[in-house]
Parts: sequence; C-alpha cells; structure tokens
Amino acid sequence: MDKLQHPLQATAMAIQGSNGESRGTRMSHMMGANEGPMDIISKVSGATQGGKREDDGPYFTNNEGIPLPDPAHSKNIGGIPLVSDVHLLQKQQHFNRSKNLERMVHPCGSGAFGYFETTKDVTDMTKANFLSAVGEKTPIFIRFSTVTLGREFPDEARNPRGFAIKFYTKEGNYDIVILPQPPFWLPKRKIAENSYILAVLTGSDQPETSFTVGLNFPVFFCRDPIQGPDVIRSQARNPKNFLLDYDATFDLLGCSAEGNHAGLMFFSDHGTPDGWINEHGYGCHTFKWANAQGQFVYIKYHFIAKHGQKQLTGPEAIRICGEDPDYSKRQLWEAIEQGKEIEWTANVQVMQANEADAEKLGFDPFDVTKIWPREQFPMQEFGRLVLNKNPENFHRDVEQAAFSPGSMVPGIEDSPDPLLQFRMFFYRDAQYHRIGVNLHQVPVNCPFMSGSLSSLNFDGPMRVDANHAGNKQYAPNSFAHKFRPDVAEAPYKVADNVVSRKSHYYHEGKISEYTQARELYKRVMSDEQRKNLHSNTAKMLSHVNYPTIAKKYLAQIYNIAPEYSQGVYDLTKMKYEPFEFSEVEQLSKDAPGWYKEPMLRPSMDGRLVGYAPEQPFYHV
Repeated sequence: MDKLQHPLQATAMAIQGSNGESRGTRMSHMMGANEGPMDIISKVSGATQGGKREDDGPYFTNNEGIPLPDPAHSKNIGGIPLVSDVHLLQKQQHFNRSKNLERMVHPCGSGAFGYFETTKDVTDMTKANFLSAVGEKTPIFIRFSTVTLGREFPDEARNPRGFAIKFYTKEGNYDIVILPQPPFWLPKRKIAENSYILAVLTGSDQPETSFTVGLNFPVFFCRDPIQGPDVIRSQARNPKNFLLDYDATFDLLGCSAEGNHAGLMFFSDHGTPDGWINEHGYGCHTFKWANAQGQFVYIKYHFIAKHGQKQLTGPEAIRICGEDPDYSKRQLWEAIEQGKEIEWTANVQVMQANEADAEKLGFDPFDVTKIWPREQFPMQEFGRLVLNKNPENFHRDVEQAAFSPGSMVPGIEDSPDPLLQFRMFFYRDAQYHRIGVNLHQVPVNCPFMSGSLSSLNFDGPMRVDANHAGNKQYAPNSFAHKFRPDVAEAPYKVADNVVSRKSHYYHEGKISEYTQARELYKRVMSDEQRKNLHSNTAKMLSHVNYPTIAKKYLAQIYNIAPEYSQGVYDLTKMKYEPFEFSEVEQLSKDAPGWYKEPMLRPSMDGRLVGYAPEQPFYHV
C-alpha cells in the first residue's frame, strides 16, 4: 500500500499535474512577482547578468491575475458604466493612488475667487436654487490648470488645459469641471464663404459683427472611462528615463480613431493659449437641467471670455517657457492685484430629451469626442462669472481645493455620458486619496453658503469639526428623519437592459468618426492655422522612434484630410529608414476599427440615449 500523502502534497501534485509545471519554477516573468527584492535589485544594478526584466505574460490581467477582456469597453447597461466592473474600478483607483499628494491630473495651476450672477430667467429648465432669480449672486472659486506633467512644468508648454469652478450655493457646493479651449481666428473677409460651418460651430451668435470667431470644440481624447488613465499616461513622462514620451503620445492617438479630434486641437495653436485668462471654457460633458415639475433638458456649458481670446504660436510659447515658466499664474495674479475684474459670459446649449438620439442627429450627443452644432442648438446666456480676489495662501486655498463632477446641486443632474458617469466617482475618489475623506473641512472646500450641513459620513483622519454632532451613525432611525425626496433625480431611459461590454458609441468603427474634425480642418481653419498645425505636429512626431507608430498616426489623420497627413509627413524628420506615403494611404482604410473588437461593436438598437419616461415614473 502506498504511503498516505499529506493533503497539501496531494494538492500540489494535482496543480502541477494540471498545467505541467510547478508554481515555484514558473518560466514567465510574472511582472517580477516571483522574485524577492534582493533578486530584483541584483538584476537592476547589473550585479546579476541576463536577468529577465520585461513582461512576457501570455495575456493581460488585473492585479489579482484575472484576465482582462478588452482595452476600450467598460461593462455597461445601455452604455452607462457599472460599479460592478471591477477591472474599471481597480484601474482607476490604482491610477488615482499612483502618486503621493500631487494631483495625478491637472497638477500645475492657480486660482482666484469671485462671484457668479444669474442674468436670465431659466427656471423653466432648472430648479437649481442659485439660478432661481435674475440678479442672484453666488460666491465662486476657479482653479485653472494644465492637464499633464508636473507642478514645475512651464505654464505655456503644449498641454491640454482645464479649469474648475466651485459654486458655493445655498443647497451645497456645485462643481463644474471643464476644458477651456481658445478659438481659431478667421479674418472678417472669410466669414461669408464659411457661413454654414461658422453658424454650426462658432463661439459667437453673430459672427458677422466680430473680427474674431470663437470655435466651440469641447472634446476629449477618449469617451470610455476605461481609457482615461491611458490618455493621461500617454502624455506623461517615460517611466524608464523620465523623459517626455513622444512614442506614447502618438501611439495612443494612432490606435484610437476617436481621439484625433482632440489631437488636432492639441497640436494646433489651441495647445498654447496665452495664459489662463485669455481663453473660453467649455464643458465637454452633457448634463441634465431638471425643473420643479420633474421635466428635464440636456445642456452643455460654454463660458465665453468677455475680454476676448489670445493664443500663442509654437515658437512664441517656447520663448515664454524659457523667459517665465510661471507666465499663466503670474498673469492671473497680477491682473487681479491691479484691481481688474476678469469676466466670462455663461451660456448653455439646450437639447430636448426626445432629440438626444444619434440616429436622429447624425452624431452622438453623449460622446465627449464630439460637439453639438450650434446651428441646431444655439447658445443661450444664463449668467456671468467674475473673478476679483486672489487667494490668501496658495497651499490652503488652491493646492487643497478639491473638485468633482459628482458634486451637483438639486436641479442639475447627470446624463448617459459614460465618461461623466465614471468621473462622478473617480474625481472624488482621487481627492479622498490626495487630501482625505474630510476634505470639506478645508476652508476652500467648505459649503459655507449651504442652508444645511448635516452629514451622515462620520470619523476619518483629521476630523476636527463636531463629527456626527449627535446624529445616529445609521439610518433610518427612530430619532431623526430629515431626507428630501423632492431632490430625487429625474429618471431617464437608456438604450437596453442588457449588462455587457458591448459598445454604445454611434461612430465606433465608422469613417464618420472623423467628420467633425474634418470640418474643423478643411472648412474652418485658415491657411496659416493649418501651416502651424503641420509644423507643430511634425516637430513632435520627429521625436518618435518607431516607424509603425508614425505610420498609424498619419493614417488616422489621413482620414481627417489627406493633405493634413501629407503636410505632417513632409515636415517630419524621421529617425528611422523613411517609409513611403503610400503605406499611410493603405493603412488608413482600416484605421477607424483599430483595437475595436468586432464582437463588442455597437448595434443600431444599442446606441446611447436618455429618453424621458412616457409617464411619471415616481409615485406622486
């Protein structure tokens, strides 16, 4: 009779027998997880030769070794990402905690205080308290920033830019996190020949009366939240040598058709506005405004600089970076110190719920890589923003300011925009990591105008207020029931009731992905603007080390306009054996569908929608 085996030995033999190898002698590198710190530093230092340092796992996994299904599609229902997508949440939460203290995104910035004044009656569209009366003034704080790289990076370097507004309203703090983009400039003589596209896309309701025409392009580089960290990391420094990583920037754009609308803006003079204050601000997301009767409309925000817009050419921006790396911060500070008031006109585009269907519109109204044409959805003024007071202490008032698109007051709500849906979670999560769960105790974040501050969130590090202040730490309870069902969100219907990773983006895999960017390039930009775009892009593309990246990127912008791709190709100084432009033309045919898995492509009945229910949904 065989000697009895210990149960652990039997388990080990069964495991080894099932896959033909022992766990302890695994041949793949496993991200170094099967090495100890002494093994690792021995190889990194060069003391041990031939150590395997590159990942060679057979497939990508999450941190628990569970296979990842796809790089571009979140788990969703009707296009709305779900909290049950553990891959999505782990990816974002890990990203939020990848650095200590400094913001992972928008690290370099400055801000100022002021007020918002309601100038038009919008109570038919929203019950928001701070918008309830013409002349109502609400205290605000605005933080301006560059999006990527560190706090010490020059203000005027090519970089996406953003600004966030905190409204201290009587029903709590309302945050709008937006992207400011300066306009393209057109000579007055060109207005007539571009009248159609100007009517659709301009930032002025009456372009014929103005020398400059501000274009609305509130777009981002990705639309599915699972790609958010990838966008930021593709514009960050190379983790091997901490140098700017041009390969990464162009590779992600070359692999993602939808990102090249924002990419065009990034490489144009849009990427180098003249400071914080000389730019308009556009919300790239779609929001709901809901009125007191429970009816809602979809809106997009536009904040138009009353003092006009300025932007810099690439050479001008480079010169200023060397002369004054703090140019934007200094510009804002000194203007307010001199007693100037900096003002923006607040506008919204409005879309009825039954209009919000890509099949009817020809574009996806909840896709942040696309715009709403202003001919169909004209701008409507509702207020003005005024900055007139500088912070008293940068660390307390600016560095510790925390914003989240999830901070919405009654009357302002979310839409089926997938990126917004997830940003509502992960912005707050990032601030909780950076500052802590009691960030409301920092003065700049304190809802000091609110008619009530009675939180049911208790304890946590550095809690120094009255904490629960006598509230029971559970609800419901028999002692206090102070909830307000009147602020429940207005319900809306999504496209389907199937939980999956199937895409709901209308343009995915289609040549129409490039239509709006093509309009910008061919019909709106001037010859000088296109020339600058080609030069700026080629200057950066010349740093790319791999021909396959350059080819794929050029193939993407070929689908925007062949002459755009040709212009960049002609100016690029290739580090490798030059390739023929005909290769780019051939690659462009398949570019719309790159890295979009066929099994996850959208269907006609699965697009993003947000219809109102046919009848009252809540019990009334």
